[in-house]
Amino acid sequence: MTQRYSDPADAPWVLLARHLAAEASASERAELRAWVQADPTHLQILTTVTRAWERASEATPGPVLFSPADVEAAWQRFRPLMTATVPATSAAPVVRPLWPGQQLTAARRWQLAAGLALLLGAGYALAKTGLFKPREQVLTYASAAARRAVRLPDGSTVWLHAHSRLRYVGVGPEPARGVRAVQLTGEAYFEVVPNPARPFVVSTTTARVRVTGTAFNVRAYAAEDSVEVSVTQGQVWLSHLAATDSVRLLAGTRAALHASDAPGRIAARLRSSPAADPNFRAWQTDTLRFVDAPLTQVTQTLRATFGTTIELLDAGLGQCRFTGTFPHPQPAAVLAVVAAATASRLALDERGSYQLQGPGCATPASGLQTPAASATRTPRP
Repeated sequence: MTQRYSDPADAPWVLLARHLAAEASASERAELRAWVQADPTHLQILTTVTRAWERASEATPGPVLFSPADVEAAWQRFRPLMTATVPATSAAPVVRPLWPGQQLTAARRWQLAAGLALLLGAGYALAKTGLFKPREQVLTYASAAARRAVRLPDGSTVWLHAHSRLRYVGVGPEPARGVRAVQLTGEAYFEVVPNPARPFVVSTTTARVRVTGTAFNVRAYAAEDSVEVSVTQGQVWLSHLAATDSVRLLAGTRAALHASDAPGRIAARLRSSPAADPNFRAWQTDTLRFVDAPLTQVTQTLRATFGTTIELLDAGLGQCRFTGTFPHPQPAAVLAVVAAATASRLALDERGSYQLQGPGCATPASGLQTPAASATRTPRP
């Protein structure tokens, strides 16, 4: 793995070269020692260049990374330092060769040191241009029977619905680069930190959602035959996983990709439509709100939010309309209020399913409404 330092461009490469070439004076060695002690990353730089210097003596040559002309150019930049006056010291330092039995001339040592500095400088340039990428972060989150809120490394927040699983792949917080990607099974509400340079991509088994910063809900349970995306803020792009069809969704709109749209089957064209159910994220807000909603919609919302099975035993009940707000809702409590408002009887069978039975509401005549069939009730928290 390539080492990345805070600012290796500021490293004293000339001083390091003189040290490796055994040409550093006592004052220069003291300066180098102070530089190493100033920051822990400086010791890493010194260790790296020392190991590279030692490998230069190996009998089997490695791959040629630079041409002789490149090394000669670097050598010309260091040549004036050879003639610089070195302050006199009380005692000349004892210089021991790094490799016993092998003596290097001063010029040869400087050429090797110059080439090494060129090599390390080029490595830093490659890291800056992104050819060496930082290590990716791979994290997995899962929820059990209750929802769970998690904060991703990039700063985005995700609420996982019950029995959902999210796998995140990214390269950490700012100023990291690259796509932020998650794989979702289940349902999740996302509040994504805006970053046009780092798109946020949500993938399911059949669909892909791409955003740069917005808030939206994705429902993609494996047992269901569709993937539904609803947007509350900003905009997202929903596309088939293996097709070119895509649709842009703005705030207040939704789209669904059904099992019949899976790869290998003829897919209906993706279309944006107004959000049909205002309670699509009730599991995340912990509030249910119905305004003149048909009872069939109420039962569908309870089924989508809690997985509750509800059967209307009388067709006339589907014609009733209901208004009510339920903070911290529980299915049994909501259905008890609905039953009272519609003069129905609520029962729970041996399978754990609810049943509503009652006179229902009359079908309105053409152009007429039946306000007597409406019920309004807002329970207290």
